[in-house]
Amino acid sequence: MKPLMFGYMRVPSDMSDEEVNRRQADMTAYAEAEGFTLATVFHEPLDGRIDAFGEMIEAIQHAEARHVIVPSYRDLALTRALQNAMILNIEHVSAQVVSLDGCV
Repeated sequence: MKPLMFGYMRVPSDMSDEEVNRRQADMTAYAEAEGFTLATVFHEPLDGRIDAFGEMIEAIQHAEARHVIVPSYRDLALTRALQNAMILNIEHVSAQVVSLDGCV
């Protein structure tokens, strides 16, 4: 059985369904190429809440997934300080973050 990986992405209200599907397909392709199963992608609307992020943290703990993939670190947050805080939160539950674009 392949190890699990969760995805996380922000979804602005003006993002098309095609763009959401493309980004999710990119995450799936990466996971499969690296020997993972992308279990689910948590979608976070851009309304100031981070409910999906909390749900993902809980899922990591229960499913024992050790990797989270994001299209870019900007999907975590717009500022580097908040990105780092969210990455630390993920690392606190023993998971690693992988960004498809590799840029902070």
